[in-house]
Amino acid sequence: MRRVICFFIFFTVASATAGAQNLRQDTLFVPGAVRQFQFHLEEPVDRIENLRYDQSGEPLKGTLSPDGKRVVLDNYKKGQRIRFNAVFPDGRTEELGKSPCFIDPIQYEL
Repeated sequence: MRRVICFFIFFTVASATAGAQNLRQDTLFVPGAVRQFQFHLEEPVDRIENLRYDQSGEPLKGTLSPDGKRVVLDNYKKGQRIRFNAVFPDGRTEELGKSPCFIDPIQYEL
């Protein structure tokens, strides 16, 4: 009977310890903290206009990086394709789109 009780106590403590070690001890775990996403452009642009979701047409807030090669999106709804107009340095304007597989979350080190 003692062996059964000892085994039960050991199993309970071992499983509780294993579950606690799933989170990294050296970082702050904040679920759902990703609020910004980004995508890269093939060539630099001067500005972006009419940034929106492809299917709904709902506008989306985004900021072009200073070098013109990356767009940072605020509160992007994951899994949706986007469309926008890109104005290039030579003056031409093109309508471009990005698939959700090219839109990456931005994770900041704390």
